[in-house]
Amino acid sequence: MTSSTAPHAPAPLPGFDLRTFAPTWGSSVMGTSALAIALLAVGEGTVAASWTTPLARSVLVVALLLGLLVVAATAARWTRHTAEARADLRHPVKGGMTATAAGALLTLAVAIGRVGPGFLPAALIEPVVLVLAVSGAVLALLIGWEFLAEAFTAEESVLAQVSGAWFVPPVVTIIVPLALLPLVVAHPDAAPDLLAVAWAFLGVGAVLYLVVTAVLFLRSASHPLPPAGLAPTLFIGMGPAGLLGLDLVRLAQVSVQVGVADPWLVTAVLPAATMLWGFGLWWMVTALLVLRRGYARLPFSLSWWGFTFPLGAWTIATIALGRAWDSGLLTALAWVAVTALALLWAVVLARTLAGVRAGTIWGH
Repeated sequence: MTSSTAPHAPAPLPGFDLRTFAPTWGSSVMGTSALAIALLAVGEGTVAASWTTPLARSVLVVALLLGLLVVAATAARWTRHTAEARADLRHPVKGGMTATAAGALLTLAVAIGRVGPGFLPAALIEPVVLVLAVSGAVLALLIGWEFLAEAFTAEESVLAQVSGAWFVPPVVTIIVPLALLPLVVAHPDAAPDLLAVAWAFLGVGAVLYLVVTAVLFLRSASHPLPPAGLAPTLFIGMGPAGLLGLDLVRLAQVSVQVGVADPWLVTAVLPAATMLWGFGLWWMVTALLVLRRGYARLPFSLSWWGFTFPLGAWTIATIALGRAWDSGLLTALAWVAVTALALLWAVVLARTLAGVRAGTIWGH
């Protein structure tokens, strides 16, 4: 007969469980890839390149390692625990974060195409970029369609559960044009077709960004703030604004470079690109004010990676616009932003590694 006073068995230690592997992990790859690109871009053509380029390449290695682990775990979860993965995709909050898997593929494509030359084997860069860009673009579309279809056909209103995570599906489509640019330059004969695809993806992301922004404003004005664990997702809104501006400038520049457009196109898109970049800056300040006033504290979680990629995307846009305008102000701001991004990334990475070591950060 078992005594009622017998000690309980010790609770199992937390740790990695593929079944509950969080879809948010893709954001770690996105933020790390963005830092690599920003470090390379900010020092490019200056004496600072002697140390920013090696740093960028080191961060790219980290991004590649993270990418291999995250993509492998995500693919394994969808293969072995399909029901749980599908439930996440259909969830009004987790579903948006599922798109970070596509974002991881696309940001790696951009980082390899941008930071890889002169560092990675030249023969591998183009085919790897092609595979990552195509697979990331297809995955972004599939996830976006499924997520929105589920939200539109839900039996109950999901407005109260809308958060900044809803920005992720449109954000990843805005990365597609940047991933395609190295292929455009390498294959000028196919440039018209590739550029048409790139502009189409930009249109998808731009319109969805505006729609989600309007919905999030409505939700924020009519419902309490989301839980503290989702608070960092409020920051995500600045990312698409920066990306849209960056896309406009880079698509115009590359179109001119391959002879598809006249030089006036770059000048024509600069005001619109800068307007979008300015909205991203406004969003960042607003989000910080809301976080400051709306939350007593922000416990660390994987959602903190939601701070890194949006700031990274906006920072890269700042660098591009500073050079396009030949603006000393924007160039100086770009250095400040890169420094802030590097410090933020280091803090989030360190706390993530501590969580991995303790076994407390793997799941949802």
